[in-house]
Amino acid sequence: MLVSLLALVATVSAVALPEPAALEERQTCRIATSAELSAARAAFLREGIIPPTPAQFDSAEAQLIPEFNPVSALAVSYGKKAVNLGNNFSTLETVPSPSFSFTREPNFDPATTKYTLIMADPDAPNSETPILAPFLHLIVSDVQPDCIPTQRRKIVAPYMFPTPLSVAPHHYTFLIYRQPPNYVPPAQLQNLPGLRARFPLVDYVRNNGLVGPIAGNFYNEGLGNVLDIGV
Repeated sequence: MLVSLLALVATVSAVALPEPAALEERQTCRIATSAELSAARAAFLREGIIPPTPAQFDSAEAQLIPEFNPVSALAVSYGKKAVNLGNNFSTLETVPSPSFSFTREPNFDPATTKYTLIMADPDAPNSETPILAPFLHLIVSDVQPDCIPTQRRKIVAPYMFPTPLSVAPHHYTFLIYRQPPNYVPPAQLQNLPGLRARFPLVDYVRNNGLVGPIAGNFYNEGLGNVLDIGV
């Protein structure tokens, strides 16, 4: 009888306690360094993706968002090649859907806080006359920092690979926004070019109660990079 009772207690304890690997993942949920955050903001400013001040925001000048003060570092890659704040990609390299992860936002529980990733092009069809910008390429909701292996991401806008129409490179930009509690992602958008051009990014963020962007990254791609494979 005593042996059976001890066995029962051991079984219940084993079920109730999280696995050591899960505990380790939660404990090692990395926070971005100040150097990473400074480099990201400087790159967005340098490339004109954001204006010097929010008051100078003008979407007609290929500026994507009014401001960017990151608190998390966003890693994006196509296969084995990483996106690194403005490096060059060819049109062939970005046909497959990208993978991404990001560091924990300070003062928010990574296990219960969810985010939305948006990929957009502020230079469509070109940076001189961005009359089709922002052009939406991807929206993924309910994403979480890379230390949460059980996250269940939801595709809101399926990936549409870049097809730049100018030799001059476009700034294909990825942004992470924090979702409000009990957020319900919008219905999935159709994968049609006509629904992606002139996407109201600022309104989408405001209307859905998104906060940020808390992280961002981008790469450059134009017709002039078509042979720039693997660089």
